[in-house]
Amino acid sequence: MAAKNPKTLTIDAVSDLVCPWCYIGKKRLESALGNVAGPVLIRWHPFELNPDVPVGGMPLDEYLDSRFGGREVVEPALEQLAVLGSGNGIAFDFDRIERVPNTLNAHRLIRYAHASGRQNVLIDLLFRGFFEEGRDIGDPEVLSKLAADAGLKEQKIRQLLGGNEMAKEIRNEQARARELGIIGVPNYIVNNRFAVSGAQDPDSFLEAFDRAMFGTGRAMSRVLH
Repeated sequence: MAAKNPKTLTIDAVSDLVCPWCYIGKKRLESALGNVAGPVLIRWHPFELNPDVPVGGMPLDEYLDSRFGGREVVEPALEQLAVLGSGNGIAFDFDRIERVPNTLNAHRLIRYAHASGRQNVLIDLLFRGFFEEGRDIGDPEVLSKLAADAGLKEQKIRQLLGGNEMAKEIRNEQARARELGIIGVPNYIVNNRFAVSGAQDPDSFLEAFDRAMFGTGRAMSRVLH
């Protein structure tokens, strides 16, 4: 049943750009929203899965060795993700990924893009750039180009990336998410009432939308904003 209500459906989406499930979750969320009548507001929030990765990133094989014990350990999971991605309009190409980036600067860009309403476009470009094109989304030059492609002013972006603007806010926001009990991503909070964890199927999102708009469930005691 699609959620139908003249009130705005607000979704606070918590994700990271190097999380393949976050990419799948975004596609499934958008599929669900195609069945929603009425206004929708999506607010994207940061969650660094690998905050200790160096600013310049690290080679993928080195990361897989240190985190999982080698690429051969995760290869079956990557193959499964590729199949799932294909079914959701994603052409995962893990062989093109050479480095695992630090995503703090990408999250700073996403926060900056909120004011201009370009968050969703920018996030699409970042996900596609990393997972389908193997681009290093920790590299300021790559980030500047993707931000310009999203319609942001490149001069302002370069100025932003050259400093530490909004870095503290990003870290504080991540701390608030953890205080809420969010320890993994993707995670979606609907109308500050219900949390949807993981890359759920569109029907599960629609059920959460209906419960948030019409249900009597207890609201969350704290919110991200």
